[in-house]
This record gives sequence, structure tokens and C-alpha cells, in this order.
Amino acid sequence: MSGAPAAAAGAAMSWSGKAGTLLRLAPLLRHSEVPAGLVLSWREWQQRGNCLLRLRQVFGGAAVAVRSSQADEDSSAHSQAGRYLTRLDVASADAPALAAAIDAVFASYGSARSQDEVFVQAMVQAEMAVVAATHAVEDGADYYAFSLAAGARTDAVTRGDVAVQTVYLAHEAPSPQRPDLALLHRALLELREHCGAQPLEAELVLCGQRVLLLQVRPLVLRGSPRSGLARRRLLAVEQRQLLQATAGCAGQRRVLALMPDWNTAELLGSHPRPLALDVFRLAIADAAWQRARRALGYRPLRQVSLLQPLAGRPYIDVRASANSLLPQALADSTAARLADAWQERLLAAPQLHDKYEFAIAQTCVDFDFDAQWRERYAGVLAPAELAHYRDTLRSITARCLAPQTLAAGLARLRRLEQPAHADADADALAVACRRLPRDGGLAFALIARLAFVYEALVRSAVARGALQPERLLLLQRSCRSVTRDFLRASGHAHAFGFLRAGTFEITTPSLGQRELTATVAEAAAVEFAPTPAERRALDRLLGETGYRLEADALLHGYCRTREAREYAKYRLSAAVSQLLEQLAAHGASRGLDRDSLSWLELDRARAASPSAASLRAAANRSAHAIDAALRLPTVFDPRCTVQQVEIAAGTPTFVGNGRAAAPLVVVDMQTRPAAVPLRAVLAIASADPGYDWIFARQPAGLITAFGGPNSHMAIRCAELGVPAILGLGWERWQRLSQAKLLEIDTQALAVTPWTDV
Repeated sequence: MSGAPAAAAGAAMSWSGKAGTLLRLAPLLRHSEVPAGLVLSWREWQQRGNCLLRLRQVFGGAAVAVRSSQADEDSSAHSQAGRYLTRLDVASADAPALAAAIDAVFASYGSARSQDEVFVQAMVQAEMAVVAATHAVEDGADYYAFSLAAGARTDAVTRGDVAVQTVYLAHEAPSPQRPDLALLHRALLELREHCGAQPLEAELVLCGQRVLLLQVRPLVLRGSPRSGLARRRLLAVEQRQLLQATAGCAGQRRVLALMPDWNTAELLGSHPRPLALDVFRLAIADAAWQRARRALGYRPLRQVSLLQPLAGRPYIDVRASANSLLPQALADSTAARLADAWQERLLAAPQLHDKYEFAIAQTCVDFDFDAQWRERYAGVLAPAELAHYRDTLRSITARCLAPQTLAAGLARLRRLEQPAHADADADALAVACRRLPRDGGLAFALIARLAFVYEALVRSAVARGALQPERLLLLQRSCRSVTRDFLRASGHAHAFGFLRAGTFEITTPSLGQRELTATVAEAAAVEFAPTPAERRALDRLLGETGYRLEADALLHGYCRTREAREYAKYRLSAAVSQLLEQLAAHGASRGLDRDSLSWLELDRARAASPSAASLRAAANRSAHAIDAALRLPTVFDPRCTVQQVEIAAGTPTFVGNGRAAAPLVVVDMQTRPAAVPLRAVLAIASADPGYDWIFARQPAGLITAFGGPNSHMAIRCAELGVPAILGLGWERWQRLSQAKLLEIDTQALAVTPWTDV
């Protein structure tokens, strides 16, 4: 058992395994410290009795961590991070337990060699566990990256089973003003000074003013480190433009976010290509979104786009969204105060960005409206203004509950079912581009709004105690959406061949172009009927709010609009898919393949000459790659610097009340359905309707980076009884996706990754 000689300050680091590196650094560090530890080689461990006695003497029976320190671990070419075992919180006084932990770590090497080691360290008590890196781990972008998890566990970040906040600090940025980040930043800069130019990653613990270093290793990047300094400077100019007023939009504040309205990160991904962004803009974000709301009595917003892309990210303009969800009858001054209040609350709680209409904005009068107003916005409006706001919003809510409103939406949707020309010439494309927002986008936007209002009322009935949560789950499972028809037809993909993962992405094969094996047994029908007590409780709530319908009508309307929304979603997907296929055929006739088309804006994909299109595609591809090196938050405040980006720990949505433990399989847009094993837990970053084929593989569970309580997969999983954790956030989802087996417990609101099975 030994230490190691100290390296000279400023010398290039000679990476020599976990223990050797730490012991070399320990005497040099001023801004962090290495907990006391002993190195134990495989040769020494053959005399285990002596080793155990020595360990007990050194650590006094206190708890220790037994860490791997294999000979080829943490070299400049291979970091081997997470490959070998670590055993935490082992009592050094318990010889059998300590011996078992050391044996397990050595066994994880496969065949231990005489020079292989384990590193036994004093167990430290954490206030915050941290993984810090000198560059962004995914692509080497020039940010200091800090992943932070509060609590006593030192492995909280690396396991991925708790919420983690991530902070990206550009290399040119000044030291953070936040005290904990300032300590960590200083410690990381010192490590970089001693370890040389190679990117590195460190596991740290923050305890008061002390920074404890548990591990430092080279960060092996796929390519060379990337600089985003020039792009960040240009982005600062775009930020100033975002602070300008928008005609017709009330309110002083302007916030951008990825998920509060239309779940763009779920539908498009967090950084879509130009064509996908433009087709979504055409279908929904240019006009259909606000026309549907205006028809219901919400505030009109002509010539205002819901989408406000920034560095290629599909941000939603939250000020425009807020205005579109306020009653038309409100005075401008009242609308301005409400829009600003909603945005301020979102900035204060960015983790709620995918629960915007459940936890931020009040866009209908549900059974909990008054209590939520007092909790969130007391004092924002004068009593008379609040009464007027509530009354006008209640009228809109009543209109949404009326059966004839849904009938009108379905009637418009039926226009989309009429045969359309599938020709690939310019005239046929023009017709398809007019038809998509007019019939598909508008009908879907209207029906989706009605379904949300019913959802809000029924969820508020749960909050008021009229229904129990498990009864709501049963009600959801009793709905018979179009997904069940799809699953019954999964062996006949032509019936739903238009579906494609990444609905708006032209390079993704449609289901009709893929092999899908039918593996689904018909799910047993679930029936729901309210009990007499539930009827009385719901009728009482309906009477309080003045809505002229009874409990049974409310529950029937809930299922009917939920089913209609899913049907409308499929019909819109079919129209989008047809447009993409027409564009592909039209492009092929001009010598442009799907990949080239995906990098073009819609107008250029339709009309640009082949040479001009190729040049534009190359320019857009290059710009996309540059923008990809930027780190931007899920909720963006244009007043804040982009040199320091804080991504709040997510608040995921747990769907269902079951448990699942199964091998984890990562699925993306290019995954072949037949390659996905049955009954696995699936990890999908952004799961839109085109991923519905996964249910033909009988998944044991599902996790996503993006998604909320009313998202597409929330509805699917609730209906089909699949345990799911949605909206984990990108960073935490990435860490969980490294697990070999994942355990989901939606009742305990827990997820446990296993990497050593």
C-alpha cells in the first residue's frame, strides 16, 4: 500500500490511473483537496489479512469508498469512465464487508493483473455532488460544464437517478458570481493548470467552503475542441432585437422557451433542420395556432408567429403564446400584466416549462381556478379586473365544453380526409402547402385546445377530491384512441404507413418503408363508470362554476375530445407525410436527395434551382454545426448573458402507477422496429406520434428527455398502461441512457439505473 511522488507544478500530466493521478495532484492543490486514501495492489491483496488490518488502523473503522484504479484506467487515450465498479460507504471495521467490496472491484477488471490497484478512500459527506469538465462532454464545445446534485450522496450525478442542474460557463466568461460555482470554477481552472492542455473531467464534492476532489480523468472527445466565441458574440446582437416590442402583443417581458406551447422540442427535437422547422411553421406556428384560439374567444394575434427560432432551436415566443390564451375582451393593460406575470413565474421556476398550462398560465376556469390564482398571482389584478378576467375566461371555457364546438373541429378535419393530388409538380405542391394549415393545422389546433380544457377540468376535479388519481388513470385507459387501431393493424403497415419518427423530418423513413412485426395482443377493454359519490362531487363542482352539463357529460366529453385529438394528430401527420413525399419526389426530379432537401427552407426546397439549392444546403448545414456548439437554456431570458447558461433540474412527469425493470434500449429516428427487443425499457429523446410503433414491441417502460403531463407519449402510455417518466431533461436523460438495465417505479416517483448487471 503506497502513495506516489508529486509532479512538478506546471508539468504535463502523466495519467497513471485513478489513484496515481490523485496522489500526484494532492500536494499541488490549493483550491481543492483529495480525501485521505490508500492504494492497494492486486499483489498486496493476496495477503488480505494484513491489508484489512492496515485499512482498519488507517481509517479507524470509519466508512470508506473502494474505488477502481485499474492500470489502463483514465489514460490520455481511454478514460474508461464508469467501466469498473466503485463501492461506497463500506465500514472499514467490518472486515468481511470490506473484503467483499475489494474483491468486487478487482473482479470488475475481468482478469486482474499484479499491477492493477484499488483505491480505498475516506468516505466524505457531501452537501453537493458535482461532475465538472473543461469542455462540453458531448462535442467538446468551449464551456466549463458543471452538473450539480444537492444532497449527501457523492455519486448522485453519475448515477443519474436524481434531478441534476447543469451550468455551462463559456471559456471567455468571468468567474461566476454565484458562490458555489465560483469555488468550483476556481478548482477546475487549477486542475487544468496542473493537468495540461488535454480536456479533463473531475468528480467533486462541495462541503461548505471545501471542494473535495474524488477523481480526475482525461476527457476523450470525438473530435477537436470547438470554439463558439464568435457565434456567441453574434447571438448577443440577436438578443437585443428580441427585447423590442411586438405589434399586437401586450406586455413588457419577452421570454422564449422550448415546451410551454405545442411542445416543440418533443415534436421537432431540440435542434431541427431548416425544412422540418419550416413545415411545422407552415402547419401550425404561422397562423393555425392563433386562428383556432381566436375562434374560441381568445385574444387575436394577426401576423405574429408562435415560433421564434434562435440559433436553430425551436423556441416558442412565450409572450405571444400568453397573449393568445387571454380573453379577447380584456383591456390591453390587464392583458399586459397577466402576460408579464406568467412569464416572470416561468423564469422563477424554469423546471415547469413543460407544465406551462398546468402550473403557470390559467387559460380556462377549472374547479381549482380561485385557489390557484390566490397562490400564484394574488395582487396582480384589482378585484374588478380579476372578476372580469374570470367571467370572460369562463365563457370561453363553456364554449370549449359545448359538443357543437368539437363537431365543428371534426367537420373541418374531414376535409383533410378527402383525396388530394399526390403529384410532385409545383402546382400540386402549392395546393398541399395551402391545404396543410387550412384543414389539418387549424382543425388539430382547435381540437387540441378543447381536449386541454377538458383535461384541466378533470385534473382539477382530482385536486378538489372529486376523483382519486387512480380513478383518473382508469378513465384514461377507458378511452379508445386511434392508437389501438394502429396496434391492431401493426402487421399491415400500409394502413398507417404515413407515420414517421420525427413527423416533420424528410430524411426519416415512414413506417410504410420499414418492416414492422405484429407482436401485440389485443388489450383487454377497460370500462369506466363514475360511482354515485363521484357523480355527486362532480355535479357540485360543475354547479359552483356554472357550467351547464352533468358529471356523465363531463367524463364523456373528456374521453371524446381526448380520442378526437389523437385522431386529428394522426390525420395531420398523414398530411405532413404526404407533403414531404411530394417534396422528395419533386426534389429528385431536380437532382436533390432527401438529405439536401432537409437543409433547405421550404420555399427553396420547392423552387430553388439545383445549383442554388446545393449551395444553400451546404451553408445551412455549416451554420447548423456552428450553432450546435452553443449551449442554450430551455427557458431563455433575452436580458441574460449567453456566457453562463443554467439548465434547471427537471421535474419529470410520471405516468401510470406501475413498475418496470428491464434492459434499456435507446431508440432514435433511424432505429428499425424489428431491431428493438420485446419488453425492454425504451429511451427516446423526443417521442412524437411517429414513434407509436414502439407499442408494437410491448415496451416495459419509457423515458424521454422532453415531454409533459399532456404530451403525446403521456396520453399513449396512460391509455396503454405503460409506466413512463417523461421530460427528464437532456442532461439527465443522457446519463440514464448509459444504463444497461433501468428500473422505473411511477408510484414511488423513482428511477434506478444499473450499469453493472
